[in-house]
Amino acid sequence: MNIAVVCTGTELLKGSTVNSNLARLGAEMTASGIPLALEIAVGDRREEIGGAISSAMKTADVLILCGGLGPTRDDITLDVAASFFGCPLERSPELEKKVVDFWHRIHTGHCPEGQLRQARVPKGGHYLPNPVGSASGLAFSSFYGGRMRHVFLLPGPPTEFVPMMHDHLLPELLELDHDRRFTCGFLAAGVGESFLSKAVEPALENYPVEIAYTAVPEGTKLFLEGDDPQIVSEALERARSSAGEDALPAGVTDLYAYLVSLLAERHLSFGTAESCTGGLIGTLMTDIPGVSAFYKGTIVSYANEVKRDVLGVPQEILDTLGAVSEETASLMARNAARVLNCDCAVSTTGIAGPGGGTPEKPVGLVYVGCFLAGETTVLKLNLRGGREAIRRRAAARAVYQLVKRLRSSNAQLHQNQ
Repeated sequence: MNIAVVCTGTELLKGSTVNSNLARLGAEMTASGIPLALEIAVGDRREEIGGAISSAMKTADVLILCGGLGPTRDDITLDVAASFFGCPLERSPELEKKVVDFWHRIHTGHCPEGQLRQARVPKGGHYLPNPVGSASGLAFSSFYGGRMRHVFLLPGPPTEFVPMMHDHLLPELLELDHDRRFTCGFLAAGVGESFLSKAVEPALENYPVEIAYTAVPEGTKLFLEGDDPQIVSEALERARSSAGEDALPAGVTDLYAYLVSLLAERHLSFGTAESCTGGLIGTLMTDIPGVSAFYKGTIVSYANEVKRDVLGVPQEILDTLGAVSEETASLMARNAARVLNCDCAVSTTGIAGPGGGTPEKPVGLVYVGCFLAGETTVLKLNLRGGREAIRRRAAARAVYQLVKRLRSSNAQLHQNQ
């Protein structure tokens, strides 16, 4: 089953809005064994949306349209799709009541006729419930280009799109699909794409699977896809074995979520002390549901006086060895655990650029510390890339340092320092 996605919204093309819906949809579809084949982003113009649908329909059996289902004049996705497939629109009494009730939650008086545009359903199709917003999702089938095509329309706001994707879109797609392909992957933490490919591909020569790599700040994600789930599973284990100790477990592609799972297994609390990463680790950790049971917080010690007064780094060390040093990183991690009253902690201090570097301490020099079970370890890194790339790689290496130490220990650790 060939699946195409058309995301509408001029803001997506201007760069003012990140297309997080596509990232979530792609990941979920891949994990479900029905990966996307094509994605097109277009503005809120009738000719652009129509052209995108026409291009997608050259190969797609299923078309997913995201965005443009609101009540305003530029919300034309449904009208363009219905016109393209020659499918008339009918007002649904059920949806009309829903739209009116939703309007009256925050307004008084008569519901404007424009709002009732959201009560329309393609003839022969059905709507997908949206408990969060006024625009319901829609689904219909149409004979086009000599075969039956299936069309799904979902609202654009991520708070509405994501639950509808999980609750309605994916279940309906799985019912349609009769030729599922099976996909599984893992993250090789701290490993580059070229190195990983050289390590695993000789081991997979005799396996009928497709290999895909995704380079991320945390390392490289490897995905295998095939028709037989048993063969895919066996091939993945061969790949993991070839990748060595940096391969996370099968199915694990999120380093930060994996850290949370390890903390949960060992009943450990966690905190961070961040200088060059400026709270990035804390942000990435708190993106994970349920992390509040283990994550205490972060101390953003960007200024030297914060390193000294809050984290207890002696002024002598800051003056002689510098804020960017092994000793500072070590004390930041150890004392973060004390200040935050947690079992383990990581620290980052370095020069992210673009300025601030010297011949002795160039841009990209970062020290990451890790405190666990009374012992502190520090890694010296020389990272490449722009400011954002250095910050993200530093955050990932700090977290992976703790992950490696937790994986090497089976003990239930409860000590604070």
